[in-house]
Amino acid sequence: MRGDRPLGAYAALAFAMIVWGLSFLATKDLLPRIPVLPLLFTRFAIATAIVGAIGLHRRALRLPRREIVVLAGISLISPVGYYLFETFGVAATQASHASILIATIPIAVYLLAFARRTERATWKKTLGILLAFGGVFLLVGSSGNEAGASLIGDLLVLGAVVCAAVQTMLIKDALRRVSPLQLTFTQSAVAAAVFGPLAVRDGFSWVPELSPVHWLELLFLAVLCSGLAFLAMHYALRRLSATSVSVSANLVPVVTLLAEGLALGIAPTLLKIAGTVLAIAGVVLTEVGREAEPPAPRGGVG
Repeated sequence: MRGDRPLGAYAALAFAMIVWGLSFLATKDLLPRIPVLPLLFTRFAIATAIVGAIGLHRRALRLPRREIVVLAGISLISPVGYYLFETFGVAATQASHASILIATIPIAVYLLAFARRTERATWKKTLGILLAFGGVFLLVGSSGNEAGASLIGDLLVLGAVVCAAVQTMLIKDALRRVSPLQLTFTQSAVAAAVFGPLAVRDGFSWVPELSPVHWLELLFLAVLCSGLAFLAMHYALRRLSATSVSVSANLVPVVTLLAEGLALGIAPTLLKIAGTVLAIAGVVLTEVGREAEPPAPRGGVG
């Protein structure tokens, strides 16, 4: 293993993708019991407290005012916009549908980069995009025939894909100026500040009604998914190329599909299997055809 690509960075990346793959099931189970906005506020309020405590201990949260403004603006796109689309989408469709669609984020990033003329078109990338969109078409087309899946839910999740792609383009340079810890804390704090007032309308009467299992699911989403997984992904992004990080998104739907089958007993349909294979193959082909980028300068958490 070369020195600029430490095993710890790959381990952090795998941790983030496995956690996010399981997050769709936890979210799906909690949504009938917790309204969307209070769920999002609670997730990011807890994540802010955890990451903030780490940052205060390390005395590593201070940022120039300009950077705070820039990161706050990006945070409105993601995690705020991203999680609004994703959570409402997961509420209306199957967890595995959502995770497979989310795995097409690298394709959306490539299309934006091509539109900005920062990516060069090749036959591999073009074929990869066609395969991925074919997979998404099959997946979305199967929504009307699967229990728990819906077209509107899938389209909402695609809105999250767009938010994530735009945020990726905007945040590429930010990680060269700020640490993963500073970025994760700012994103969580902005999300909590936005979701807090919105959550008041739905109230918090659900709090005493949650079972211990549901509290564990909520803590899983807050501490691991909204806090430590973001921290791990930002850590990996500072030490690995963007290509390596993008390809890792293919783990997410695999984890979700396996967990959905084992925990919920939901057997995948032929259309879902075909759509999953095409979507993941398209993403892999697109990323293999992309030249590796140099890793960002080291710093931050490690």
